[in-house]
Amino acid sequence: MKKLASIILMMCFVLFSCTDLDEQVLDTAVGEGILDDPAAAAATLAPVYAQYNSVYSHHNTLYNMQSIASDESIVPFRGGTDWFDGGRFIEMHQHTWTPTHVTVREVWSDLTQGIAKAAVARQTLSELDHPDQALYSAEARAMGAFWNMVLLDLYGLTFEKLPENVGTTELSTIYRGEEAVNFIISEFDAAEPNLGTFDQVGSTRMTKAATWALKARLLLNKAVYVDRYANSFNFSQQDMDEVINYTTMVINTGDYALEEDNYFSMWNIDNHDHQEHIFAFQQTFENEGQNRHAWFGSSRARHGSLVNLNVTGSDGVSQTTEFYDMWEGNRNDPRYFQRNTPDSGSIPEEEWEWNRGIQIGQQYGIVLNDEGTDFKRDENGDLVIEPLVDTPRSGLPLNYTREVGLTQNTNHITGARALKFQFDPLAIAGQRFSRVNIPVIRIADMYLMRAEAHLRNGDAGLALDDVNAVRSARGADLLSSIDMQSMEMERVYEFYSEMLRRTDMVRFGKWEDSWIDKTSSNPIRRLFPIPQDAIDAASGEPGYLEQNQGY
Repeated sequence: MKKLASIILMMCFVLFSCTDLDEQVLDTAVGEGILDDPAAAAATLAPVYAQYNSVYSHHNTLYNMQSIASDESIVPFRGGTDWFDGGRFIEMHQHTWTPTHVTVREVWSDLTQGIAKAAVARQTLSELDHPDQALYSAEARAMGAFWNMVLLDLYGLTFEKLPENVGTTELSTIYRGEEAVNFIISEFDAAEPNLGTFDQVGSTRMTKAATWALKARLLLNKAVYVDRYANSFNFSQQDMDEVINYTTMVINTGDYALEEDNYFSMWNIDNHDHQEHIFAFQQTFENEGQNRHAWFGSSRARHGSLVNLNVTGSDGVSQTTEFYDMWEGNRNDPRYFQRNTPDSGSIPEEEWEWNRGIQIGQQYGIVLNDEGTDFKRDENGDLVIEPLVDTPRSGLPLNYTREVGLTQNTNHITGARALKFQFDPLAIAGQRFSRVNIPVIRIADMYLMRAEAHLRNGDAGLALDDVNAVRSARGADLLSSIDMQSMEMERVYEFYSEMLRRTDMVRFGKWEDSWIDKTSSNPIRRLFPIPQDAIDAASGEPGYLEQNQGY
C-alpha cells in the first residue's frame, strides 16, 4: 500500500443548530480568531455534511451511476433535441463509460472531497476547547467513513486521510478489498461511542444507529467488495450473522418505525425526522435544496407550483420497459401508485398535489388559462383538471407509453415515470428549490437486509417474517413464501428511485444481464474506472493509484 499527496482545501464555515443545517458563509479559510468563536465547532463540521448536495441531490451524479446505469432508468435523447448532455446518460446506460466520463470524474471528485473535508474537520476540531468537541469529531470521523463506503462501492478503494497529516505532504493510505471493508468498520467503531442518538441530534446527522445501519449495508455487500469479479459471491454465515445483529440493534432502539399510513410521506416536504429515516440529507431553501428528483422524471406539460406558474418538469428520465414490467402482479401494491388528482372535474387548491408513484398512460392535471395569468378554475375558484398535452415539444397527448429506448421510442412521451418525491410547491424553477429531505438509509432497509441475510443463511421462515412486516406496513398482499428472486423484487418495490439499484443488481448477480439498449456483459463494469485525471495527478508516485481492472 502506498499513499496519495494531501489535498489542501479552502473551507467554508456553515452554521447549523442542534439538529438542522442552515448555511451561512462566514469565511473561506481557518482565519485568526475563528477558532475562538463559540460556533466554530459546528461551523467546522457543516461542510462535511454539505457535500451531500452535489452527490445525492443532483440527477446527473450518483443517480446516474446507480439508477440510469442499471435496469431501472433510462434517459433517451428526447426527440433529438433534449437530454443528450454530451452522451453522459446514454454511455452510462449502455455501460460504455470510460475513465474520462464526466459523471465518473464528478462523483470521484465529490467523494474524495468529502473524505478530505472530514479529515480537515477532525484536525480543526482537535484544536478547539468546546463542550461538543468529542461529538462533532466523532461525526466527522463517521462521515469520512461514510464517504469512503460510497467510494468503495463505486470505485473499489478507500483513502485513510489522517487528520494530523492535513496540510502536510504526508500521503493518504489506500485500501482495497477486505482491508477496505475492515478499515471502514474500524472508523465507524471508533466514532460510535461519542455519537448521539436520534433523540439527541435527529436523522440528518450521524448517530450511533446510523453507523450500525451502514455497517449492516457494508457487510451485506462484503462478498462483492472482497472479490469483485467472482463468478459467484461467497456470502459467509459470519457476515450475514453480523448483518442480522446490526439491523436488529437498529430496530430494537425503538426510535424508528415502518410507515403504515402513507408510503410516499417519506418523500414529502414535511418529512424532516420522519419515523423511517435513520440517516437523511437535509434540504432547505436556505441550503439550496434541490428539487431535481421530482423534476427530472416529470414533463414540461406538468405544472408543479401554484405560485410560480411556469415551473414544470423536464421530460428527462423514464423507467425502463423491463423495470416497469417487474411490477406485473404487484400493481395493487400501494407503493406502485397513489392517486391525489382526479382524471376530470376540479379540485380545491389546498388539496391539489401530483399523483405519486409509477405514472403511465394519459396524464391529467392543471393547465394555464388562455392569457397565461393563472390556472383554469371553475365557478367556485377550484382548479380545473384536464388531459395534459405535450404542447412544449411534440403537441401529442401526454400519454406515457410502456415502450422506451435509446434507438427507438425516444420521443417526449415514452416510458413510465416514477414520481416518488413531492414536487415542492414553492420551487422557483423546476430543479430548485426543495425542502424534501433525501433518505440515505431507512428502517425498511433494516428489515429487508435482515431478511436477505436470513435467506442467505438458509432460514426462509425468518426472512419471510421480515419481508411481510414491510409489506404489511405498506398495505400490500402478504407473501406465502420467499426465495432469492422474490427477495430481490421486494427491494425493487420498496427502494425504486433511491439510488440503490446498481448495488443490488451486482449483489444479486444481475448486473451482466441485457436490457433495452444495454448488451454489455463484461464484469469489469461492476466497478467504475478511476478518473484519468486522478491517475495522471498521481503519476509522480509510480504504482500508487492503479487503474481498476480492464480500463
